[in-house]
Amino acid sequence: MMNNNIFYRIKNYALYGDTDKESYISIKNKIEDANRVTALVFSSVASVLIGVMLILSYYQEGFSSSQTVYVLGVVFSVFQVIVAIAGQRVRVLTYISVYLAMSVFLGYGIVIATVTRPEEQTVTFMVLLIFVPLIFVDRPVRMALALILNIVIFIIMALRSKTDPVLSVDITDAVIFGLLAIVSEAVVYRAKIRGYVLEHKLHIMSETDQLTGLNNRNCYEWRLDSYASVCSRSLCCLYIDANGLHDLNNTKGHKAGDEMLQFIANAVIQHFGRKDTYRIGGDEFVAFSADTELDEIERRVAEMKAQISERGYHTAIGYEFVDARSINMKELIVMAESKMYKDKSEYYKQHDRRTRR
Repeated sequence: MMNNNIFYRIKNYALYGDTDKESYISIKNKIEDANRVTALVFSSVASVLIGVMLILSYYQEGFSSSQTVYVLGVVFSVFQVIVAIAGQRVRVLTYISVYLAMSVFLGYGIVIATVTRPEEQTVTFMVLLIFVPLIFVDRPVRMALALILNIVIFIIMALRSKTDPVLSVDITDAVIFGLLAIVSEAVVYRAKIRGYVLEHKLHIMSETDQLTGLNNRNCYEWRLDSYASVCSRSLCCLYIDANGLHDLNNTKGHKAGDEMLQFIANAVIQHFGRKDTYRIGGDEFVAFSADTELDEIERRVAEMKAQISERGYHTAIGYEFVDARSINMKELIVMAESKMYKDKSEYYKQHDRRTRR
């Protein structure tokens, strides 16, 4: 049992940064975006720096021996820039760009150490071996395999080009620095992942109504202006008010009122989804539906009202439907709210006005 627990902890650490699978998935896109930008920046910097050294190689004797390396470095760096840019649309290219970026730097260090200056003790490769993996965020198991591969390549090339005592020192340093790189990358990975998860949770909390799980008013105000651009044919705004909440709280307690709000929220989610549904006040909800036909909206509203009524609750609902070419969000919401109040007024004409808020 203990061995299984240890294996689980190691697996969890290696794959999810000592969090859990669900938390990791929730921030996966953020990690990919951060890696893509980092790979793009560093490959661009590498292109410029190696390009400068290539130019110097034509004028400075000290750089001329590495001219071929610089040419290959520039070509490889530019190719990596292209891959990083393409990763914005094709997500899998993000991971390729990460390891291409690592290859640009580590490959450069290997070639300099074993091809152009084999007689000298390696410094550049060892520094890059420690530094480069810390730039990116990826699962330690993949990073470890990539580092081990580069170390093996370095050792093979060192055996072919270097001689003792430099050879022995370089191989020993490569193994030691490689192990340090693997361990330090895993530690930094854990810290970064947990930081991303915490940031994500705080962001969710800032946008989520804790009682119903719907988006809250903050989220509503942040997203409001974006709806005019997300629909191609039409947009419908629904304004929903829970009738009798105040009276229910007074007669049966706030727990009963909370249960009413939760039930209504779930009904709205069932018919209009969670993504574009908001609790904007104590008993008020707003939902948006893009590119949905009017008869479909009417059907969903009727079914939702019937579902809520069967539970013994009542809602006032107003909705406004507009063509995508003539969207004015302020007017759309005002019209939906106005219709909601009209529906609310009709409800109280048939019920005791003492229950009206």
